[in-house]
Amino acid sequence: MKLNKSLGQHFLNSASTLEFEATLANPKGKTVLEIGPGDGRLTEKLLEKDPKSLIVVEKDSRWAEHLRDKFGEKVHVIEGDFLEQKNLSADVIVGNLPYYICSPIIFSLAKIPFNSAILMVQLEFAKRMVAVPKTSEYGRLSVTSQLLFNTKLIKKVKKGSFTPPPKVDSAIILLKRNDFEMDQFLEDFIRILFQHKNQMIKNALHHGGIETDLELPKKRARELSKEEILELSEKLRASLQ
Repeated sequence: MKLNKSLGQHFLNSASTLEFEATLANPKGKTVLEIGPGDGRLTEKLLEKDPKSLIVVEKDSRWAEHLRDKFGEKVHVIEGDFLEQKNLSADVIVGNLPYYICSPIIFSLAKIPFNSAILMVQLEFAKRMVAVPKTSEYGRLSVTSQLLFNTKLIKKVKKGSFTPPPKVDSAIILLKRNDFEMDQFLEDFIRILFQHKNQMIKNALHHGGIETDLELPKKRARELSKEEILELSEKLRASLQ
């Protein structure tokens, strides 16, 4: 079946990497949710490890039909956009994610009950997720993802492991939920800070339309740890009330 370029379809053809992902997921006896299974090659590996149940969400109607034919009642196939689904939950979430939609999917996971997630993403995206202050990769994605999740870059995967090969390498990441809820105020505060991450904090806030008499650290946003950003946001919230 012809791949749909508009959906960013690049199928992993490394049997050892597929096995690695399935083993890392440790699905035995668990409810598993797979995002974008395509032709079901990772789905098959997961089934071999005896999950309690396996739910897959596939946007491409052709592959959704293929999955129903291939696995029958062993797999519950949801045909549609993962970002539009409601009331999803799982013990484990897995998926080789399309690069163009990694960020929205990652942050949508914050609203889904789960214990761990094993995901394949673009390598540079993974590096940004785990980046530390004062590095070039550190930014809004780093802070937000690290507040929401305990994130680890587990394994790099070469672009030649996919059909067709993408232009860049990938990485497998492991996410575990933190006991943390992010509201709109904090989300907006982080966004404003990192829109001007090389400016001093007072100037960055000014450009974002926030004026305050608070004594602010004489640092740039890219130098602040997630703990410092969280503390600063709470002080600002209190001063504006």
